[in-house]
Amino acid sequence: MPWWGWFALGAALLGAEIVVATDFWLATVGAAAMLLGLALTLVEGPREWIQWLLFAALAVAFNALFRRRLHERVVGHPPGLDPELVGESGIAIAPIEPGAQGSVELRGSTWQARNVGSEPLAARAAVRVTGVSGIVLEVRG
Repeated sequence: MPWWGWFALGAALLGAEIVVATDFWLATVGAAAMLLGLALTLVEGPREWIQWLLFAALAVAFNALFRRRLHERVVGHPPGLDPELVGESGIAIAPIEPGAQGSVELRGSTWQARNVGSEPLAARAAVRVTGVSGIVLEVRG
C-alpha cells in the first residue's frame, strides 16, 4: 500500500474513534497506521505483506504502551470498570477469605471481587466496594 493509503487508514480510524467511543483502541491503531505511512515517506516501501506485519506489530505496541495513559489523561480514570462503583453495596455469593477472590452480586450482576478486609466474608454477607483494580472489585464486609 502506498504511504498515503496508510495515512488515509489512520485518519479513518482516528475519525471512527471520535464517533464511536472505543476507549482509545481505534486511536492507537490509527496512530500506528499513520506512523507506518510516515515511515514509508522516508524509505522505499517493502512488500505489502511486510507492511501489514509491521502495521500489526506497531498497533499491538501502541496499544500496550500508550492506550492506558492516553485514556487516563483524557478521561481521568483507567479503562475498565466504572469508578462510580466505589461505595456501592453488594452481597457475597460464596465465602471469601481475606486476600482471596470470589464473586459478589451488585446492581443485579455477578462481579469478580477481592476481599481486601482482614475478616472473612460469609456467603450472603453484605459487602461494600472500596476500590476497583482493573476488572476486579475490591470489597470489605
